[in-house]
Amino acid sequence: MAAYKFIQTNAWWLVSIVYAVIIVSCCNTPVFWDTYGQVKTAHYFLETNFKHLLPNGNGFTDNGHFPLYALYLASLFKLFGFKLWLAHVSIIPFVVGLLYQLQLLCKRFLSDEKTLWVLLLMLVHPAMAAQSIYFSSEIGFVFFTLWMLNTVKDVRASRMVLSSTLLCLLNLRALPLVIIVSIYFVFVKKQKTAWYLFAAVLVSIIWMFIHFYAGGWFFTNPENIGHRTAIGFMGMMKNLFWCFIKLTDYGNIIALIFIALFCFKQKKIEEPFVFLILAIIAVIAFCVPLSNPISNRYFLLVYIFSLPAFIYSISSFSKQKVTAACLVFVLLMIQSNWLIKPNKYGNAWDCNLQSLNYFDVRKELDDYVIQNHISPKDVAAGFQVYFNDEYYLMDGSNKAYDLLSDTEMNENLYIADSNICNNYSKERKEYLENNYTLVKSFTKGSIYIRLFKRNNPFQGFCYSAY
Repeated sequence: MAAYKFIQTNAWWLVSIVYAVIIVSCCNTPVFWDTYGQVKTAHYFLETNFKHLLPNGNGFTDNGHFPLYALYLASLFKLFGFKLWLAHVSIIPFVVGLLYQLQLLCKRFLSDEKTLWVLLLMLVHPAMAAQSIYFSSEIGFVFFTLWMLNTVKDVRASRMVLSSTLLCLLNLRALPLVIIVSIYFVFVKKQKTAWYLFAAVLVSIIWMFIHFYAGGWFFTNPENIGHRTAIGFMGMMKNLFWCFIKLTDYGNIIALIFIALFCFKQKKIEEPFVFLILAIIAVIAFCVPLSNPISNRYFLLVYIFSLPAFIYSISSFSKQKVTAACLVFVLLMIQSNWLIKPNKYGNAWDCNLQSLNYFDVRKELDDYVIQNHISPKDVAAGFQVYFNDEYYLMDGSNKAYDLLSDTEMNENLYIADSNICNNYSKERKEYLENNYTLVKSFTKGSIYIRLFKRNNPFQGFCYSAY
């Protein structure tokens, strides 16, 4: 009994140890998806000795955020070397901090035993595990948010300013969240100290003007005009639909059902549910009006807020019923981790542990290219597959494939088509069928890379795909 009590009280660091072991065991995993941009930007800071904070115009994608996590990575690389294992280990402090702040928040309305249930659910959440393995800054986003909420609840003004400011500098998606949380605590909870949160909004605005002065744009990068631009009514309705789909992913539909039933029965909305609702509103407010593809990682905060809200909604159940409800939730989380959507809808690979299969598939492609003396620049590949080994493997080599366009038909001698890229196109499929021949397919699990070779390379193309 004493041991069980000890586990309940110290659950956050016990779960932290498990996550640290998982992260360290995966520290040889190459760089994946958007973390590639962080590593690339961090390397740029090293090369320029931190003299330029705006990598735009230097072959890098500038998304308008203050490069907080990239600077953090670059500082570690400066001290310990440009190492792949170090990039992975860099996320451990944020994972530990996230779990600690989550435990603090949970104990405001849950018992030690129920808080333990929440942290155990965190252990099996695929999105949390994948984002931790891929050292995603989204882990930092959740950590700063939880820290901010705890400082507001504790009325700690200086920490309130610090946590909210770091959150807003880390990612512009934090702006609607901080504003919505501020409005709730100032006008609904009548907590005057919550006005301190607007200091973060002011700092973000100042940064945006600094960025405009240096880069010439506020919100939409002219070099990447297809992302983060305002869309029309039908586009917003489509985005709203996808927001609801992603809101229910990873078994979250179970949590939402129990929460809705609780609120309907009690005829009131408790604070754990309020935090969840505020997070959902903030994500929708940012995602719906813009053309930027809606990622499941944007919902990581929502998924995590759903866990204590779910446990709270079933807290009056008997222990057997609580166990049964959690078991159903866990089974759906595990099942959804292996559920692959059709290519044309895209998949949340960076929130999915099945994506770990990709690295073996990519190595098979690399080995085939080397063994058959194919020039990498003769191979066009989509986002992720085309990545330069300098930032993908971080091993000193600089092999890179040519970028496969999402809008135009490449004419490279070889085209590597993969579902990991989420760039399915009916036109490209027909184009490849008419002008290329499949020479090799590399597959593991549901992930594939198919290498096509151009037919009659010295003859004209058939553009019937148009």
